[in-house]
Amino acid sequence: MIAYNKTLLENTFLVEEAINLKKSNFIQEANLTKIKVDLESLKSSRNLFVRFGFLLLGSFMFSSIIGFISLLTFDSHTGNKIIGFVIAIVGLIIMEVLCKQNYFGHGLDDAFLVGTQMSFFISVFIVTESPIALAISMIILGFVFSIRYVSALSFIVSLSGIVLLVSALLINHTTISSALPFVLFTIAIGFYSIYQKLKSNEKLYFYSNVLDWFFIFSLLLGYLSINYSVVRTLSEELLNADYSKSDVPFGWIFNVLMFLLPVGYVIYSLRIKNRTMLYIGALTFVLSIATFRYYHSLMPAEWALILAGSLLFGFVYFIIQKIKEKKTGITFQPDYYTNTTMLNTVEALIVNSQDMHHAQATQQSNMPFGGGGFSGGGASEGF
Repeated sequence: MIAYNKTLLENTFLVEEAINLKKSNFIQEANLTKIKVDLESLKSSRNLFVRFGFLLLGSFMFSSIIGFISLLTFDSHTGNKIIGFVIAIVGLIIMEVLCKQNYFGHGLDDAFLVGTQMSFFISVFIVTESPIALAISMIILGFVFSIRYVSALSFIVSLSGIVLLVSALLINHTTISSALPFVLFTIAIGFYSIYQKLKSNEKLYFYSNVLDWFFIFSLLLGYLSINYSVVRTLSEELLNADYSKSDVPFGWIFNVLMFLLPVGYVIYSLRIKNRTMLYIGALTFVLSIATFRYYHSLMPAEWALILAGSLLFGFVYFIIQKIKEKKTGITFQPDYYTNTTMLNTVEALIVNSQDMHHAQATQQSNMPFGGGGFSGGGASEGF
């Protein structure tokens, strides 16, 4: 089912691991060079700027295809409805060619991967004018593309289609539409449970990056489904409700949950030592504070910032003092996978610049200044 040569794909992941090990100083440059020479891999790019450049190039190419096909079907009513499907088929053919040419995460393939799916989804919605049909197409096509092209973005599209499908079905039944946040939260729990079962499956080694984004999506979906601002905004937009003078149903529950869930993320991440969950927990906790401040102002903003900064500083200082001497588990020691070379270089440059500045300030000049008999202007006959 995978479009790429599995041997080359496996070599690509092995080279990626070798590069990470080199950055952490576990292997030498000579070993990394030998690994790159011995293991033939797919054409990919780790440099985000280079990859973005090829993405732009691929986008221009895909736009040219759209323009050419549009000229062929211009003034045709039937052609206007099927043009998206034609473009998607052409994009799929080019995507297969790029796979045969061993392009993987290169930028060019990303452009056609995204463009093909977008063209298909837009055409489905134009023909059917149904969010449910759009959601079903996102689920199926996104899942197929994620499996065949090992694409995390396509898998996120498929997951988003599931959320869209459930939301559309519930919104059409206004009597139970108020339960949408709790249903989405349950779906997020289901996604996380599936991730837990899949992450240890060695057969899914190629899809490790896909599973990582599956994990992130489930955490963010769980938080956004119970965030007070999201619930209130969607209720006003989708249900045509007015909460300017009243609160949303179960509003206090969402206010409480949007703080408890990030705290739960942080505590559980420290227990299982998962950095991604820790970052998401910290980010969502900050969003919860901003949300609460937006709807419930308890004190002036400047005092709130001072208080929050003081509490945060005190908490961080206390934690650092507790873990700074630990060598294992949760520790403040430098991470093996964090490259501190740049920070050390900057520190050395700052210290050297200060020393040079001090030396220049204390050094006495040998030039015999002084003299001058014209109001101190140095205009005498002697220098």
